[in-house]
Amino acid sequence: MKVSDKIKCIIVDDEPLARDVLVNHAKQIDQLEVLAVCSNALEAFEHIQKGHVQLVFLDIKMPKLNGLELIESVKNPPLVVFTTAYRDFAIRAFELDAIDYLLKPISLTRFLKTISKANKYLHGQQFEVNSEESEISKTEPPLPYEQEFLYIKADRKVIKLNLNSVQYLESLNDKVIIHLPDREVVTTQRISYLAEKLPKQQFMRIHRSYIISLTKINAFNNIMVEIMGRELPIGRNYRSQSLEALRNYPH
Repeated sequence: MKVSDKIKCIIVDDEPLARDVLVNHAKQIDQLEVLAVCSNALEAFEHIQKGHVQLVFLDIKMPKLNGLELIESVKNPPLVVFTTAYRDFAIRAFELDAIDYLLKPISLTRFLKTISKANKYLHGQQFEVNSEESEISKTEPPLPYEQEFLYIKADRKVIKLNLNSVQYLESLNDKVIIHLPDREVVTTQRISYLAEKLPKQQFMRIHRSYIISLTKINAFNNIMVEIMGRELPIGRNYRSQSLEALRNYPH
């Protein structure tokens, strides 16, 4: 891989141990180039202003200037991944267009998923890991399913949506309707964007206009899925993958 193809990143955290974890994770990935390791937001600001940084791993709670304030102070910030021990800032991170929100302690498995996401934003390619990392990843347990909520923009605010309540999502014109047992939530966010945000263990896109919760299926056949008494079509381009997943899913 050429050096120019690498993702240029910086790591920002006031805790030495937290910095060391991220530095060690970054060393396992050939596609990452760590430009700097910063102990405070002001130092990071100087590096970002130079214009070479593409990705920032950023702690939130830091003295003088916290991570959220840092990103707010930058006119055109690079991609941001917030790294924190606190769940409380997730909504604000979402509003600042962070591509990920990592809760400490950060496992290598979770870190790799984040790099893959960043790479899609920047290069549209798959990331590469070196041989040492490949051996490490084989020994790590699978990432547990932790995502229970999704923050979406609706009604001019950010709504915390319980994913266990979502029946299915329906794209209609320039809106997406999220169907819940007792109500509907309407958002202008694209269905393709929501498909990326939803956990693949629980949700599946069966049609260009529909994403379903696998746990809410009442019945299905080769051409449709029934949820809440409504028959949703399985699109031709999604049929093979959808039917395989439906047949293998533990109902």
